[in-house]
Amino acid sequence: MLAPRLFSATHRLTVRSLSSTATKLKLYSHPGTPSPDAVHMYLHEASAEDLVEVERVNVNKGANRSEEYVRTINPMGEVPALQCPSGAILTESMAICKYLDDFRTDGRGSSLVGESAEERAITEAWVARVDSKMLVPMMWAFRCGPMAKWFADRTPGYIHPEVAKPMESSARVGLQFLDASFAADGRQFLCGDRFTIADIRLYTYYKFLTAVAKSLAAGSEQPAFGEYIARVGARPSALAIKPKKK
Repeated sequence: MLAPRLFSATHRLTVRSLSSTATKLKLYSHPGTPSPDAVHMYLHEASAEDLVEVERVNVNKGANRSEEYVRTINPMGEVPALQCPSGAILTESMAICKYLDDFRTDGRGSSLVGESAEERAITEAWVARVDSKMLVPMMWAFRCGPMAKWFADRTPGYIHPEVAKPMESSARVGLQFLDASFAADGRQFLCGDRFTIADIRLYTYYKFLTAVAKSLAAGSEQPAFGEYIARVGARPSALAIKPKKK
């Protein structure tokens, strides 16, 4: 196994030169958790699921924290992680989605990320807004609230139960912002009529976090947001990543 190397812009030419080959990229993943689900939902939207070979990493059993995984794949001990043709290991779901979009289109990009500089910038802006205004505080409310015991040993030093309620309040403000954004102009998705990785990120995290921390979910006072979640949830890509009933 090649040691993980930081992915950098210098690999862009490699991406374009290899994208037309039968090269399969290895994706270390744990479907059913939000960051991996974002990548799988992107792949389904792009009809590019055959682009990767999936190696499942059992997060529940701590396989992502094993000495070998941390040493050879991701020193942060997280999933997903994508091994590129050069041997570089790329992490963070949105970075992986953008790389895959570039890889499969020979650098032209698609509507999921953006086919022009303007579209790409708008997508990036909404990813940032979704994160800063809602998902980041929501994640901390989740981790430091109902999941505090589960995360305490896995991320020592990061879990502080006293911040759960303030973070939930902040997430609620972000939820109101997004609801108002959808209500203001009747937009279908975050980037207007264009479905993007910003929607994928918001949907996968929101559905996962609120399935456990139900107090974080939108209520009747956020009708536009609720309609948006239902609209995204009806897409084939959202149905494809939905956990199967046992």
